[in-house]
Amino acid sequence: MIQRMIVILAMLMAAAIPSAHAQYGPEPLCFPETGYCLEGQFITYWQTHGGLMIFGYPIDYMQPERSLGGTMTQWLERARFEHHPENPPPYHVLLGRLGDERLRQLGIEWEKLPRERGPKPGCLWFAETGHNVCDQERGRGFKTFWQTHGLRAPGLTSYQRSLALFGFPLTEARLETNSSGDTVLTQWFERARFEWHPSNPAEYRVLLGHLGREVYAHR
Repeated sequence: MIQRMIVILAMLMAAAIPSAHAQYGPEPLCFPETGYCLEGQFITYWQTHGGLMIFGYPIDYMQPERSLGGTMTQWLERARFEHHPENPPPYHVLLGRLGDERLRQLGIEWEKLPRERGPKPGCLWFAETGHNVCDQERGRGFKTFWQTHGLRAPGLTSYQRSLALFGFPLTEARLETNSSGDTVLTQWFERARFEWHPSNPAEYRVLLGHLGREVYAHR
């Protein structure tokens, strides 16, 4: 009799406590590759704005992030999703500035790095940070990737969509060794790190670094 009452009490308590996906949206979207699930509004954002290629797999549960004042977040291989319900869609989900954060973890103050002298022919020039973004081949490379990917939000120009997804460039393109041990041409942005892999098939020569994994591991 006592055991039965305990079971009933436990069921009532479970029913009284709303689950994370009950509060934030539909059933989780789970990935056996990492053993974690996307939840709530993060599912739609992931599916709409780039999916696996841009964001990678989730690497942790959705949970409050103390360093962000308790904002509900979820870490992915290449990004950090932040839930801001006070904002209208699609800005109710924001991306962490992981390029900036990772450079600072490495002791690099990008604001003090040398700025380029000015625009280069055929490149995108960003006066705000003093860097060009260029292609590595005709019609293919960092410039084209930046221009052809972006936040799919109504009312934004193509430039604004790309800026919302990646942010401004923080460095010039230069050779660096990534977390996988590959030495590749690399350019850092506010929310991404572009890597040029010339031996890959054409559509995969620009890859995004695993900034989510790197920042998460060194918090």
